[in-house]
Amino acid sequence: MAYQTNNNCIGCGTCAKKCPENAIEGTIKVRFEIDEFMCTECGTCFSTCKMGAITDPAGNTSPKKSKKQSESKSRIDPEICAGCKNCFINCPMDAITIVKQGFFAPPYCRINKGLCSGCGTCAKNCITGAVVVE
Repeated sequence: MAYQTNNNCIGCGTCAKKCPENAIEGTIKVRFEIDEFMCTECGTCFSTCKMGAITDPAGNTSPKKSKKQSESKSRIDPEICAGCKNCFINCPMDAITIVKQGFFAPPYCRINKGLCSGCGTCAKNCITGAVVVE
């Protein structure tokens, strides 16, 4: 039996990006699935997932990262943000809002730290480098 995702999956896609066999597919914000025929049981997804959303062949669940690690939060520099909304569209936790500055000023994005899981999906999709995970 191959590795599997469980109900803790928030759809961040970190496991899919790290899988060397491309055995994990899904849509951001929706639970990802592992193809049991393509999975070579290398364990990369298990060690990468910080949400405890992967179950190994023995039935063990990937550990959620320690409290200190899970307290990582994303931050957006409004001076660098282009307002493209890539982070907003891809955030699996819906932790990002668009801030409109006025008629002539471009919008920028802001992260609600209370909703942010620290998964880093927003940073991976940022075209300007304005998003960092701390």
